[in-house]
Amino acid sequence: MPNRRDFLRATGAVGASALVQWELGTKRAYAAAKATPVKLPKFVDPLITAIPTLTPDTLTYPGADYYQIFMAGGRWQFSSQLPVTAVGTAPTTWGYGSGAAFLGYLGPTIEATSGRPVVVKYINNINPALPHPLWTAIDQTVPDGVMYPGLLPGRVTPHLHGGFTEPAYDGHPHSWWTSTGGFGAPLQAGSHYASLDLALTVGTAVYRYSNAQQAAMLWYHDHAMGITRLNVYAGLAALYFVRDALDTGLPTNPLRLPAGPYEVPLVIQDKQFKLDGSLFYPTVGITPTHPIWVPEFFGDTAVVNARAFPFMNVEPRRYRFRMVNGSQARFYNMWLAGPGKGNLPLWVIGMEQSLLPAAVPLQTLLLAPGERADVIVDFTGIKPGTKFTLSNNANVPFPGGGPGAVKIPDLMQFRVVAPPVGAPLDTSLPPASLVGLPTITPLVPTLGAPVREIVMKETMDPVLMVPLHVRLNELWFDEPTVGVEETPAVNSTEIWQWVNLTVDAHPMHMHLVKFQVVNRQAFNVATYTTAYMTWVGGGRVAAAKPNLATYLVGLPLPPAPEESGWKDTVKAPPGQITRVISTFEVPPGTTLPADYVFHCHILEHEENEMMRPFQVV
Repeated sequence: MPNRRDFLRATGAVGASALVQWELGTKRAYAAAKATPVKLPKFVDPLITAIPTLTPDTLTYPGADYYQIFMAGGRWQFSSQLPVTAVGTAPTTWGYGSGAAFLGYLGPTIEATSGRPVVVKYINNINPALPHPLWTAIDQTVPDGVMYPGLLPGRVTPHLHGGFTEPAYDGHPHSWWTSTGGFGAPLQAGSHYASLDLALTVGTAVYRYSNAQQAAMLWYHDHAMGITRLNVYAGLAALYFVRDALDTGLPTNPLRLPAGPYEVPLVIQDKQFKLDGSLFYPTVGITPTHPIWVPEFFGDTAVVNARAFPFMNVEPRRYRFRMVNGSQARFYNMWLAGPGKGNLPLWVIGMEQSLLPAAVPLQTLLLAPGERADVIVDFTGIKPGTKFTLSNNANVPFPGGGPGAVKIPDLMQFRVVAPPVGAPLDTSLPPASLVGLPTITPLVPTLGAPVREIVMKETMDPVLMVPLHVRLNELWFDEPTVGVEETPAVNSTEIWQWVNLTVDAHPMHMHLVKFQVVNRQAFNVATYTTAYMTWVGGGRVAAAKPNLATYLVGLPLPPAPEESGWKDTVKAPPGQITRVISTFEVPPGTTLPADYVFHCHILEHEENEMMRPFQVV
């Protein structure tokens, strides 16, 4: 049967009149497929701050913290104004769980110690006899149906986003398995399936995380090829903290940061709901090539820690908020809006991979999907009864916006209340007075190391002029003609340039490594695109590749102040080259060559096909 690539290689396979008729029909079908709008009242339900944190088993794997975490179907009430997600035979959400710590959506938190490994036995308890909660949104053409069994129920593989992890346990998109998959069941597991324990029964895999990294906020989420966007949207995401001697997470931490109940995670997502409380996701696509896939999905409801438009009571003291943008495609440009002009600054003290050398006061904080921010908000001296709204004005898509796109101006509310009797005194330091934060030494490229160019380009349907896919270097993920292009040498330091030919910003995420943002620079998109596509069409002769330096415009722009630490996800704006630098170290126990991936963290883009492999050699 012809696959998607055959379709794209063929010209004139579908007549223009047929496509026009199809487009008209699709617009009507897409409108009909949308959920009945559910306008939820804001700030009715309290924020869930007590996300379960797991207690490790320190005996099963000596020298490591051991956990058992399962993936299973569940139900969840996102708002008291909605029923528990639709009652019926099949689950309406998916979640991670461990013992009694199973909410039915999202999952329990792991607190790791820097330098001490964590071993997790992941158990796939997803019932293969029941459909995916979003089964009607599965598109077997994304990626090719010949590459994986698209409708195979319950394909999962966890990825520790930001983890310094051996390749076997990194959550490679082809490392998925089902409840009946694993060793001895090759048809129920992907080509990169692996497990630390080879004697396991089917349906399980044991992953090891080195934690050979400094304190940071990571998160683990599903990464199965072709279905990541739906598995994460259904609920397969959870938090993972690395603690060290500087950032212990205890009230006695040497940096005197807010801790305990005053350190609060905020997992920010956007959803759309049906009247029965279940999740809506589009089931009609925009091209005949992909009858279901949509280029981006934006919900109309803010969901923070699994609650729609929540509120949080805060005392007049300092709080540390650990924020993660867990949305499919939505960027958030956030600020704390108070009464009148009483906005509070957001003091950023860290991003994805580290604390910053100094706290950065921001009036607005821009977070792309996959990015995290470590923020202190000082409510000291504010009168009880005062309310602040975490507001947002980012365009969708970002940055230019689009017709009919749904904005979410309010995310959640903070209500200042009087401290309860017996509340501990605030012994944390004002963020401007923090001392002892880690220094960040700028990286220097290895002499002779290549400067790599990763070109982002959207391919449009030639008749409908809507996106067919977004690729990196005009290559598929499993490119049969080229294979792996990026092969950094172990322990070498390289600059990678993200060259954005599209009209949208893309959050680019590299597995394995942490990096520093070097700068951004404009370039002549039109002329470079013409030259680059001519080069691609001419057989990619290395000596004839366009010299990117001759297309640059203006001077490089320095990274934003909050980008002065270590990161693993970076915003690549349209019409700009975004440069990052990284050392390609590998964890102990890694066998070379080691397979990893890099990709856009807009999940609909990652699936089709804005992801490529790289090898450390």
